[in-house]
Amino acid sequence: MSAIVEKIESEHTGGVRLNGWEITSCHMPILNNTSIEEYEKELDFNVPEMIFGNNYLRIHHLTSGHTLELQALDALKMVDTSPQSAKSVQVSIAQGWSESSKRNRSDITDVIKPFDWTLSTKYRGTSTGSLAFEPSQTGIDYAKLMVREEIHFYDENVLYEDDLGDNGISQLSYKVRVMPSGFFVLQRFFMRVDGVIFRIYDTRVHHEFGSNRIVREFSTRECAFEDVRRHMPKKKHDDEDLSLLNNISFVDGVMKDPKIECEVAYV
Repeated sequence: MSAIVEKIESEHTGGVRLNGWEITSCHMPILNNTSIEEYEKELDFNVPEMIFGNNYLRIHHLTSGHTLELQALDALKMVDTSPQSAKSVQVSIAQGWSESSKRNRSDITDVIKPFDWTLSTKYRGTSTGSLAFEPSQTGIDYAKLMVREEIHFYDENVLYEDDLGDNGISQLSYKVRVMPSGFFVLQRFFMRVDGVIFRIYDTRVHHEFGSNRIVREFSTRECAFEDVRRHMPKKKHDDEDLSLLNNISFVDGVMKDPKIECEVAYV
């Protein structure tokens, strides 16, 4: 017998309740100036130009009370603010940017901040209700995820985004899908610094209904800007389609060999 699926719908929130789980995704407007000031006071650095601080993904186990949530503030708390990070960013920029670019971009010195101005975060989610992940030798069974199933709920959402002073993009977003067999989440931090580097940090979460395991994978990839650019197809007259550098799916397909950490939690 198939499980009873209860839809959750409100003005800003959608989701489902089934098999003892409640999964909800909230879409709210960008933070107002008052909230931005509160975030900057708590974080002690300039927040992204577009921060959706009231957006979230919440995965709640009704019996145990365990919850895994994705939210902007906790993600930004993991941005490195140490002096060492600021120094490494400066060195990276100085080495990665060509002299001609420096001459053409007189504003480049204004980009370097006393914190990781790329807003890179290795945030994997906020756990509550004593939900604890531990290292595991076993990762996600992707063969099961490739089986075609009905989709009970699907959503994608942005937590924050910044154009890095017109030098690229930094974005944290997520996708979630709930099927009869379980749920799967992909949270992605994507960063591009023009002329220097691409970076992708992925957090994947999978749970199979009927089991007591939640499997989480965290992967990191970095690639030099020119290494990605070399994969762009040529157009007529050997022109490059530079728009592909803004296409996260294209860059994702180019960047190989991620470093992966596997974890498991029990409910």
